[in-house]
Amino acid sequence: MNEIWIDDEGFLILKPKEGVELDLDEVKACFEAYKSLGIGPHNKVLEIIDARDGSMTTEARAFAAEVGNDYFIAAAIISDSLAVRMVVNFYNSFYKQKVPFKMFSTEEAARKWLRTFK
Repeated sequence: MNEIWIDDEGFLILKPKEGVELDLDEVKACFEAYKSLGIGPHNKVLEIIDARDGSMTTEARAFAAEVGNDYFIAAAIISDSLAVRMVVNFYNSFYKQKVPFKMFSTEEAARKWLRTFK
């Protein structure tokens, strides 16, 4: 099961199961979990996705890009993978994100960037 929680700083944290590629159904379930935490169009949050041990299918990325603006102010993904960096760069250019989305190699750097949106 994916871990989803809001930390002490108010960031939404998504930590996929180790080695799992999130598919469309799993991403939809994540968004349902976000709703259950009170996150939505009237309560958007800053998100950290810990992708050091997982990935996401094309369909799942497209869905997240489509609905993410209703949930997030900005999102940071943590990974040191070149493959993930290439996907993030493609995602940002192809989907023309309304939500700022950036990749970092450390959680500290991701948090520092996200704090600029508070």
